[in-house]
Amino acid sequence: MRRSWSGAIALVISWSVFVAAHAAGDAPPMIAVGETAAREGGPAIAGALGETLSEELAARRDVRLAEDARRARWVVRGSVVQLDEHEVADGLEVRCEVSLIVADARGGSVRAMLQGRAGARGVDDPERLARAALQAAVRGALRPIATLR
Repeated sequence: MRRSWSGAIALVISWSVFVAAHAAGDAPPMIAVGETAAREGGPAIAGALGETLSEELAARRDVRLAEDARRARWVVRGSVVQLDEHEVADGLEVRCEVSLIVADARGGSVRAMLQGRAGARGVDDPERLARAALQAAVRGALRPIATLR
């Protein structure tokens, strides 16, 4: 009788370890937002890039946004490489291009280099159009992040 209890306890413990390890492997990786910059648009657009990256990553289900880079598996850094305004027949068009680098949080090995481009057109405020173009460019650039492992 004693042997069967110890066998049952060993089975329960090993099953618990297996389930815990399996559950941990299914958790989405944590990613933090690192430095952001802007060749065009100045510090305000660089700050907007950081905010947009945080918003887009928080909205995804395949990664979790880490508030602290020390807890993250990866860090994404980025730059706004193009931000142009052009008058068009029906108002204004703003085009935006971003370049992102996803690197290991520990060691800094580059995992991916991502780019996204987008535009927004309308008669709205140019800043609102720039923000919309930036959001769309970031969303497009982050699309392949689900394939990283």
